[in-house]
Amino acid sequence: MDAARFFLLRYEPLHGMITDRLFAGLSEAQLRARPQGQNSIVWILWHVARAEDVGINRFAGDRREVFDEGSWDSRLGVKRRDLGTGMTSEEVSELSARVDVPTLRDYWHAVGQRTLDLIRREGSEGWEEVVDPDRLRRVIRVEGDYGPKVNPDRVEAFYGGMTRGWAFAHFALAHSFGHFHEAGSVRGLLGFPGP
Repeated sequence: MDAARFFLLRYEPLHGMITDRLFAGLSEAQLRARPQGQNSIVWILWHVARAEDVGINRFAGDRREVFDEGSWDSRLGVKRRDLGTGMTSEEVSELSARVDVPTLRDYWHAVGQRTLDLIRREGSEGWEEVVDPDRLRRVIRVEGDYGPKVNPDRVEAFYGGMTRGWAFAHFALAHSFGHFHEAGSVRGLLGFPGP
């Protein structure tokens, strides 16, 4: 089995069945809730969607983000484009209260569809190529996707030498699954079983 096919075995359920289970039975107020100060489920979905959009479209490729097509910023009702890393608790609460939940699901779906289209078209071709360090630097330091509270030297050092395949595995799978586990804990604190 090649890498792209293996990727799809884990990726397709994440953007379908697992996301549906994460939202199942919860009201919009519960999706926005931050029990015991945890990140809300909508914040988590927004964060993983933004991270995948940046990671796949800017790092693994040199394409525009889904976020920058179709006025997603105004449709989502969010006044920021960064991933949310380093947000204060107040900022997490504000985004959780403001984001348009159905539009957030649509954005997550659009990001996932773009990733699926890329994988189905290109497979794992070029995954061993190292991401252009100048592009990494530009995205991290100039384009605004990492926000004002992130240490750009640390982020650049962490991603230095990243291959396109690593970008796909990290941003579209490992990062999302990790945060969805967090969201499952939030569901538990709300009295619902995890996804």
